[in-house]
Amino acid sequence: MLTNLPNYSDLTPTQYATALAWVREIGLLDTAGCGQPASAAMLRAVFERGDLAWVRDADILVQSPDDLPTDVLDAGATLGLGASDVYGLLCGAWGKVDTAARERVGAAGEAALVDQLRSLSAANVEQVSTWSDGFGYDIAVTDGRTSAHLEVKSTTRFGRLTIHLSRNEYEVMLRDEQWALVVVRLDDDLTLRGTGSVHKGWLGQNAPKDASTGGRWESCKFEVPQDVIESGVPCIANLLASPLPAWDTPKVAGWPTAESRRCSPPFDPAAG
Repeated sequence: MLTNLPNYSDLTPTQYATALAWVREIGLLDTAGCGQPASAAMLRAVFERGDLAWVRDADILVQSPDDLPTDVLDAGATLGLGASDVYGLLCGAWGKVDTAARERVGAAGEAALVDQLRSLSAANVEQVSTWSDGFGYDIAVTDGRTSAHLEVKSTTRFGRLTIHLSRNEYEVMLRDEQWALVVVRLDDDLTLRGTGSVHKGWLGQNAPKDASTGGRWESCKFEVPQDVIESGVPCIANLLASPLPAWDTPKVAGWPTAESRRCSPPFDPAAG
């Protein structure tokens, strides 16, 4: 075919084999017969499996079709897709990639923290999230003197911390004095490298408010600045034989210290 058909005469067997290997690698052949146009299936597969570094931050970098990279727009035009079509495919692909990554990293972070707590403390450590997602937290730590309910959010990122909090988790935070939000940083091998805590007050001040009884939010995404993360897990520090790995917040002039944050007025749910 490559030598006898004019449309393929400029394609060498090596080029064909390389292209076929790439198509298989990104799973494009898996979409055959799915009913989606081939052009849309190809571009979505590239977004989902093409290892484009910027796609994981697409929710911030690409707010509209006007923000799409030129090469992506050119690729879409070659496939007969307009900017709006390309943007829609990107949004769908980003949501799938983000959800899959959060589930994978989240499970690894919880398990790694449980292992660390059990190795450093004689306290009873239970990963209650494996029993039910209705508790509003993931790990219960008790030893008779101290009780803590830890909601764990994990990341492999250094420059950005994005967490998702469900309505149930938020409402448990408001009524449970033992509730604490713990953030876990993992390396690319999903090994625990840092732990920190985010104060309830910051979450309360930045959570959305229901405008009426006709609707309510059920999940909220927070972009957590580094300066509100306190290294370690203070609420259980007295139970540990040695400190948990530090969060290693970058030192930036003008940021408040952990001590100044602890001395700030506590969050009052009634005051919003």
